[in-house]
Amino acid sequence: MRTRSNSRSSGSDVEPTKPPAHIPVLLREILSFAPTPTTRILDATVGPGGHARALLEAHPGATLLAFDRDENALAIARQKLHDFEERVSFRHADFRGGLTELPDPSLDYAIADLGVSSLQLDDPERGFSFRFEAPLDMRMDQRGGRTASDILNTATEKELERILAEYGEEPKARAIARSIVMERRTQRRWTTSAFSSLVRRDARGRPGLDPSTRAFQALRIATNFELEGLDESLSRLAHLLRPGGRLAVIAFHSLEDRIVKNVFRSLKRNGGFNLLTPKPVMPQLDEERQNPRSRSARLRVIERLATENGGGA
Repeated sequence: MRTRSNSRSSGSDVEPTKPPAHIPVLLREILSFAPTPTTRILDATVGPGGHARALLEAHPGATLLAFDRDENALAIARQKLHDFEERVSFRHADFRGGLTELPDPSLDYAIADLGVSSLQLDDPERGFSFRFEAPLDMRMDQRGGRTASDILNTATEKELERILAEYGEEPKARAIARSIVMERRTQRRWTTSAFSSLVRRDARGRPGLDPSTRAFQALRIATNFELEGLDESLSRLAHLLRPGGRLAVIAFHSLEDRIVKNVFRSLKRNGGFNLLTPKPVMPQLDEERQNPRSRSARLRVIERLATENGGGA
């Protein structure tokens, strides 16, 4: 864990004017699964820092390493965790590429809250939501890489169909892909409203679900490579745990949750790990009422055993 001075030097120049309201999902459950004792924590997707702050408060002797590829999220987390700055080290990086620097084993508790955050969805300028008019950006890490608009303008019709069908499970993927290719002959600067209007012409939504929801999810996943290498990284995270250490992962859609489930089952089958959640843990009714976005959250937790072929593996 870095010292206080190193933690500051790795900081970002981004300074948000006011941290937005944020409700960490499945917080009670994340706290309840923390092993005793917990001295070294990794938050692989720290976001605005809600889970991290609660864990640091609950474990006064613990230090925490926080990863996030969203620079603005890290700036907000620094504000939220200011009281714990001597116990926290930040990394502006995707955890999938940053785990190699950590010694094995070194963690008591690792958590990962996958997917897009409320912070990103509620920022009108980021282009994650069709609720706001904005350029179709969708990048979690804005230091570079293709925007969602770039993908719409350069991907082949077959590739667009694959993205929509595989990442959005969109029944009208072929028709939407064809419409995108036709539209981009004259439409090169895509906005959230332009894309959602096009999708709504071809897709049908379920009651209470906007027809463009699946397409936005698919395009966001493709823009950020959200599923690529996730299985290997979760396996690596599990092997960074000390005996008795635990890995808790929150997924928000079936594609992510399926990967988490398969990785955890494989770890258990191969020995050395015990699955603490045979079925995913879901939010309780009071949390769903307070935070409707939590309804799709699914939590799975795995524990490293004291021996590689101990009981429960």
